[in-house]
Amino acid sequence: MPSQTKKNQTPKSSSPTPDARRYAPATERNRQVIYDILKSNLPAKGKLLEVASGTGEHAAWIGSRLPAIKWQTSEYDTDLFPSIQAHIQASEAKNIFPPFHIDVTRNNWGLEVEQLSQFQNKTDVITCANMIHIAPWEVAIGLFLGASNLLLKNGLLFVYGPFFQSDVPTAPSNIEFDNWLKERDPSWGIRNLDDVKKLAEDHNLTLERIHPMPANNLFLQFKKLK
Repeated sequence: MPSQTKKNQTPKSSSPTPDARRYAPATERNRQVIYDILKSNLPAKGKLLEVASGTGEHAAWIGSRLPAIKWQTSEYDTDLFPSIQAHIQASEAKNIFPPFHIDVTRNNWGLEVEQLSQFQNKTDVITCANMIHIAPWEVAIGLFLGASNLLLKNGLLFVYGPFFQSDVPTAPSNIEFDNWLKERDPSWGIRNLDDVKKLAEDHNLTLERIHPMPANNLFLQFKKLK
């Protein structure tokens, strides 16, 4: 299965600041809406695993506002670990944990035995933002396969990003973005929502809700059936 090497080459992430924190401009635009949705759907307390934490901004800003949730960060690109850790430290939150290395194309996401024992069939929520369109389709397959393995029954998977919808006209900006992605790598691209929904169903997950987001993005909410 292809590696996940390219998926975290996020086009709009700035250079590290002297304290190692990096910033992605889109985060400020979407973090409040993501927080509101998570707050409305998360259990009173529980365990959340963030796949592809990126710069670490979502973990620090959203996670610190959900103190009863144990927020575990993770990332494929270990070069982003210092930024994630710096944002966690700056937040002063006690419920956010340093990143694991995760490669969703590997069996059990490449988690070590101890890490896997913490999360397998014990995870209330998994979140993943801006990953499956900046990666080969095999990464999406790995995300849903692993989520089905790690989530509790009725656990939730949230996936954020742009999607093509067969019954909704596509925004010109998304068409341009899709073309730009494919120019960079033919295996990248905005995914068709019907394909993602089918992929979820193949892995014991059902699409519960579609939350509209800023800048023509969606926040998809899936539930593990059993």
